Amino acid sequence: MRKLVILCLAVGLALASSGQWIGHKQAECRPIPNPQPGVFPSTPELFPGTDTMYYDDGTSVQSWYWFVAGNGWGMKFISPSDNVTLSGALIYPVTLGGSNQAIVNAYSDDGPNGSPGTLMFSDTVDVTPDQWNLVPMSVPVVASNFYIFYIQAHDSATGPAYGIDAASNAPQHRTWVLNDGVFSEDNRPGDWLIRAVLDWTPQDTNAAAVRFAVTVISDTLPNINFPIRATIKNMGADTLPLGTPVRLCITGPDSYEYQDTATTAASLKHGAISQINFAPTWHIPDVAGNYNIKVWTEAAGEKYPADDTISWDLSCARWLQYVNESQLTWISSYGPDKATQFDPADFSLQYPVGVTRVRAEFYLHPQIPWSDSSFQFLIYGDDGGTLLYESEILEAPTGTPGAPISYGLDSTVMIESGTFWVAVSSVTQNGRPTLFADNIRTNLHSYYGSGASGWTPIGDPIGEWFISCVAIGNYGVEEEGFEPGIRTPNLQITNYPNPVTDQVTLKWQVPSQMPISVNLYDATGRLVRNLYAGNDMARVGTITADTRSLAAGIYLARLETANGSATRKLLIDR
Repeated sequence: MRKLVILCLAVGLALASSGQWIGHKQAECRPIPNPQPGVFPSTPELFPGTDTMYYDDGTSVQSWYWFVAGNGWGMKFISPSDNVTLSGALIYPVTLGGSNQAIVNAYSDDGPNGSPGTLMFSDTVDVTPDQWNLVPMSVPVVASNFYIFYIQAHDSATGPAYGIDAASNAPQHRTWVLNDGVFSEDNRPGDWLIRAVLDWTPQDTNAAAVRFAVTVISDTLPNINFPIRATIKNMGADTLPLGTPVRLCITGPDSYEYQDTATTAASLKHGAISQINFAPTWHIPDVAGNYNIKVWTEAAGEKYPADDTISWDLSCARWLQYVNESQLTWISSYGPDKATQFDPADFSLQYPVGVTRVRAEFYLHPQIPWSDSSFQFLIYGDDGGTLLYESEILEAPTGTPGAPISYGLDSTVMIESGTFWVAVSSVTQNGRPTLFADNIRTNLHSYYGSGASGWTPIGDPIGEWFISCVAIGNYGVEEEGFEPGIRTPNLQITNYPNPVTDQVTLKWQVPSQMPISVNLYDATGRLVRNLYAGNDMARVGTITADTRSLAAGIYLARLETANGSATRKLLIDR
């Protein structure tokens, strides 16, 4: 049983006043209640025969706002047909300041690599905060997926803010952010409360994989059980029969592949959804690396495979830590920043070292309430004062004891030599949120203080903070486009979405110099075409192949080497 003892750190540092910002902060968040209905229940009556597409779970825990006008949040929607009309957007702004103005934009996905491109709709609207709002549109969407963005109309925290739920159910490439004019995928937990109202004529048969039915995370540990559940929806006009197959395929390091099939337990009318639970639970191999999870439907007579598949990349890594997690003993109640100093040599890592993720474990003790749960992860160099990385402002979880939060860095921090420090920094500098520690005091690596004023070793009887990180040794870019850290051949289809019509672009990468070939097989395993055969010993490459002469159907693109292979499913549509 874990023993919790409250410890107060007495420090002679002046604390910043409540609400004082430290450094450049672009966004902040605060808790909000569950969404209120607003216009949402009446949407079918407003738009007879429409479909509403969404990824959120109908609940919300936070709202976010920018300090700079023109920044925003968005969701990408996979169109269920080549020709639909975007009739409206459902948005959920949240009370913040004196303004109730917001900007709602819709974009096609013709930007680089399927990012937001052509602006199809823009309007500055007056909204009613703390409920669903309908923004009417009439936007034809032809042969394209699309984005809906909520954009803050005013500088500073005048509002309204915007709501996000707690569960990350949307598949990859769906959650986005607009910051300083640049679109990028958003890695924060949760899905934005943005929904799309469509007017269209359904195909007879269109079974869509919509989202994951359990929260998907970006990182976990090898050698554990990992449940996979998905939500599928009948977007077709005909009833989807009981027993429709839903496939699962997971690929990973060392040519690892895992497959499973589940079936629908009931027939589904148009618009009906079903949760698919794959059993037995997938057991992650005891091999660290990146695993790709794909779920897709295989309805008989499928007429629109573009919305069949959802995917997620899962990083399984061994966390670097000094803390003994079985010895949770202390809680810091107040004080300045907390930091752990990591020495790569302690973990047999060779320089250069790339830091990719950080994690901390918090606890809200009922006798020590938090005046502010906002914090940042900071990474410092060997001197403990040179700031190498500053995360956005995060919110510590307030649930059960031992509530961790992990954060994926949007850019890898390179450590060329020496040690590095990972710090948890309270936004208000009052020591909240409270952090766990153990009671192991051998070769301590944990400190309190700050990067500006210096660090003081933790005093007796505290041991190590519950702070950890993921770091990769021998991290470095050796060739243009080469992503270090892979141990097995890797092949990606860069067209998005898949299926393709006229051509397909494949990106390959191998961990060391070796001859390779890339071949295309049909669904029966028959070799259709050799796409590439190279003995030039390059470790990365891109291939673009003309597919216009190939019949519609399922194909397998396979990267083959003497030391392993990688396969990707390719759908060709006409």
